[in-house]
Amino acid sequence: MSRTTLLTGSSGFLGRYLLKYSPPDDQKIIAHYRTEPPAHYGRDVQFVQLDFLEDDWSALETLRPQLIIHTAAMAAIDECEVKPEISHYINFEATRRLTDLAAERQARFIFISSDVVFDGSKGQYREDDLPNPQSVYANSKLQAENYVLEHLPDAVVLRPSVFYGLTLNGRPSFTQTMLRNLHEGKQVFLFTDQYRSPLLVNNLAEATWEIADMDFNGILHMGGPERMSRMEMGEVLCDLFKLDRSLLVPIQSAPANLIAPRPLDCSLNSSLAHQLLKTNLVDCRTGFSIAFR
Repeated sequence: MSRTTLLTGSSGFLGRYLLKYSPPDDQKIIAHYRTEPPAHYGRDVQFVQLDFLEDDWSALETLRPQLIIHTAAMAAIDECEVKPEISHYINFEATRRLTDLAAERQARFIFISSDVVFDGSKGQYREDDLPNPQSVYANSKLQAENYVLEHLPDAVVLRPSVFYGLTLNGRPSFTQTMLRNLHEGKQVFLFTDQYRSPLLVNNLAEATWEIADMDFNGILHMGGPERMSRMEMGEVLCDLFKLDRSLLVPIQSAPANLIAPRPLDCSLNSSLAHQLLKTNLVDCRTGFSIAFR
């Protein structure tokens, strides 16, 4: 049976991978973008342009998707801190309107949230741990989570950890930039005191489509199997590609004077995802090999 999917943020890092890995045989994708349409990867794709800051949403409100995957967000954490009203509108208000659309259409809804809804005081967070957002961005994502769960009992709130890999839009990811600088013999400054559960973006896209076909609803944490700092990720890159470890310069968060507060340990306990999924959420060494070789 064919299914029509509305994918928001299709030109973003994750959005492009969701297009690339979308089931090819039984699926029509309505790919929302704000400014730049992505490649369609040979799929049956209908592109819809809309800036979520606009009041007129008629381009989306006439659609009748059976599935909505909402990845679009204002995700630059420092930008959100200095532009809180815009952050609230894009991250919460847009999610609210899409949730209401899903309710009217009786569509399955998958909302991509974030691990930074936690305060980072303990790490290895489970789905039933209480969030405590420390930034404007994190607060807007938690508000959106709550609205989704209150109004769509069968929705999925997916909290991925920081995801890495090869971007498909020409703009390098953090790990691509780090790898390029190391190849060029340039120093790379990396935090030693911020911990996450790094996740290969390919895995995240495949797992999201897998979840779309499940009966699961509620919150699901999705991270790789390792608790790692940025410095440790850099060390894995150096070892894998035989690069100079002395180029990695350790730094800590407090002296960096970041605009928005960063939780120190947002590592995730993803045991539930590992139980549910056939997709193998790989470690960083394996993920870097897949992404950059």
